[in-house]
Amino acid sequence: MSTRSAQLITGILNDRQFINSLYDSAQGNFKNYLMRFFYAENNDGIVSTSDLRKNVDSNDYDLFRRVLNQYSKPLVNDDEGVLRLEKAKHIAGMNKQNLLNAITSIVIAATSKDVSKYLGSSLINEYQYAMAWQEREARNTHHRTNVQYSNNDIDNQAKNLLDEKNYGLTVDQRVWVKNDKLANQTIDAVNKGLMVGITTDYINNHLFKPFTTSPNSVETIFNKTKNFYKNQLINQEKNRFGISAANDVFDRYSVNKLNWNLASTHNHTDACDDLAQGSPYSKADYPSRPHWGCICFPSPAYEKY
Repeated sequence: MSTRSAQLITGILNDRQFINSLYDSAQGNFKNYLMRFFYAENNDGIVSTSDLRKNVDSNDYDLFRRVLNQYSKPLVNDDEGVLRLEKAKHIAGMNKQNLLNAITSIVIAATSKDVSKYLGSSLINEYQYAMAWQEREARNTHHRTNVQYSNNDIDNQAKNLLDEKNYGLTVDQRVWVKNDKLANQTIDAVNKGLMVGITTDYINNHLFKPFTTSPNSVETIFNKTKNFYKNQLINQEKNRFGISAANDVFDRYSVNKLNWNLASTHNHTDACDDLAQGSPYSKADYPSRPHWGCICFPSPAYEKY
């Protein structure tokens, strides 16, 4: 059983690492644009709201065109991306502060599109891995079926599952909800800084101060977003796709008894240990997950004839 668990855990860790890298890059790009405004608009080392409540000039328009050239391509083919892109375009010409806000929104929206695209691919792969493994286990435990799926069949089932709602939203919708919160909070943190005056000290010790829980820290805001994926979305969706694939196999192979398998990262004693020891279970009596974030998994139990 360790092969399946290792596969699942490796996928989750890789997802976390890659998504973290996307948001780290977005935070760095946002900071670069903020510093561009700081150096261009500061008055004796301070940028305040009044400094950015000025009309945009030709240099600002050139900057915005470069941002659009760099970030808009993945957004124009996505309904949710288009909505955020058009909103950013609408406010960009109002004044320099709104231009900064628009650039911030576009950078984060492009990152969200990358996250959504990556997650979709990763979840489809998870479905394929889970189904292949569960089918091998079903055959190894003397179960048989006359229903075989092609790779295309499995891919289509995974894509259909990706379009289904979990917690009231699809995966893509949940990413965009998190996008809007991240963009709004980042813009709000900068605008609050502008009200008191942004200096290099404020940038380093407030907006981008590491290891702080301040709600006005961009570092904190981005970390909370990364933690959402780390502690919630990735585990929930990887589990949902894996269980859906397993249930399909159990139905096709007429599996009536299931084992509860501990995750390879299970290094403490809890209710899952008792559930594993109580295996096998009839399919109808298979236990519900006993705690948040559980990534233990079912498998076919040996069938005697």
